[in-house]
Amino acid sequence: MPSKSRFVIAESSIKSFFKQNPRKVFSRQQLSGIFEERKAAWNLPVTTTDLRFIEQLQKRGILTKIEILFDGYINKKERYITQDANELEIAVSLINKSYLSHYSAMFLNSLTTQVPKTIYITFEQSKKPDGNRQLKQEGIDAAFSKPQRKAVTEAMYGDYSFLILNGMYTGRTGVHLIENIPVTSLERTLIDITVRPSYAGGVYSVLEAYQNALASISLNKLVATLDNLDFIYPYHQAVGFYLERAGYTGRKLDELRSRKKEFRFYLTYDMEEKDFSEDWQLYFPKGM
Repeated sequence: MPSKSRFVIAESSIKSFFKQNPRKVFSRQQLSGIFEERKAAWNLPVTTTDLRFIEQLQKRGILTKIEILFDGYINKKERYITQDANELEIAVSLINKSYLSHYSAMFLNSLTTQVPKTIYITFEQSKKPDGNRQLKQEGIDAAFSKPQRKAVTEAMYGDYSFLILNGMYTGRTGVHLIENIPVTSLERTLIDITVRPSYAGGVYSVLEAYQNALASISLNKLVATLDNLDFIYPYHQAVGFYLERAGYTGRKLDELRSRKKEFRFYLTYDMEEKDFSEDWQLYFPKGM
């Protein structure tokens, strides 16, 4: 068949293209785009279709097709992966403009040595009007007396669980690339796991992450990121508490400590027994 013989002739160039490509995971649409852009350079016959091209990629072992089923969000996602693609790259390919966060970001930012089996994928909601941002103590008390709300969109891939989080709009604040994977920075990660400790293994795991960040954190960047995220809740009280407990000192910590503390706040949700930090006006688990 002519198309087959021409593909064989071009096969080494095609293999080289995918080997050198920083992307290791492709959708069908992305492969169709590559085919349209490269078919002339590869001298593929005009009768070759993008579907035939994708079939040949699989037949020649250049790419492998995988299917991921999601519970309650998407029926099925097809992806085509190279031999050296990993689960983190597969995860972040599933949702357009998403990035890895929370425990996954802790791992990529070297804040934990535990290899996570649950991969957290955040995609941001569209920007919304500020609306009524008025806080009341009774509202805070009621919100934190209940368990943290958790994402329900999940999929299994081998031994891994993919969890999709519908995050607030931040304009991708503090998102950068690590090994070509979009992921929250060290400072943004510490803030995210402060806000949602159950996505990081709980408050003791969060404290350990702050301790592990001691040598590499920029407190200026951390505080600037926190201010840029502009939370309605006073998370500066929780961030300051973690920093102090982890052994941080200095002007930036003093600056956080001196900020207005209009409300008594909570380190985490649904605490059965708690202590209170007068310095940070913060409830935290008893004995921590």
